Amino acid sequence: MKKIYFVRHGESEHNAVGKFAGTINSPLTSLGKTQAKETAQLLKDKNISLIFCSDLIRAKTTAFEIQSVINHTQQVPIKLSTFLNEVNFGDIQNKETQQLDGLVYGIESGTGESLPALYKRANKALESLNLIKTTGNILVVGHGAFSSLLFAINEGVKQEDFLSFKQHWAFNNGEIKKLRQLEMAIN
Repeated sequence: MKKIYFVRHGESEHNAVGKFAGTINSPLTSLGKTQAKETAQLLKDKNISLIFCSDLIRAKTTAFEIQSVINHTQQVPIKLSTFLNEVNFGDIQNKETQQLDGLVYGIESGTGESLPALYKRANKALESLNLIKTTGNILVVGHGAFSSLLFAINEGVKQEDFLSFKQHWAFNNGEIKKLRQLEMAIN
């Protein structure tokens, strides 16, 4: 059975200054590139045969940094998908975080992506992952809030309960997590 590893992108310019990036293209900092290379070292023996990646620049750069390390054992293609892009946080994108929960604010204010839209997109991302035919394992390179949503759905958390559970799946920059039993997660 294939394993699916998730990695949150390395530190972005927005992360470094404490701002919400959301759907804004925010490049990696030099620390972010270093985090990606360090993460790649941890993944090089995981038999990754495909990288499935958000099309935002911070995730793509992380994926390319990882690919450059793991390609020494085999050629690993990168497949970009907008399904994996970060949550649209609405009118707080590009603003300082100040201890505000961007996902909750974006949903509750009505200026960001709605929870039903997020769940629909997340389920499409999980369905796409489930349909990938590969001989090895899959690496998903994405974002903190959206990847947390994917993990919550995979664990059976219902749409109406997600906001109270999301901290259980928080991701640090460059962190690796493994998704379990994807076939059971699709609803």
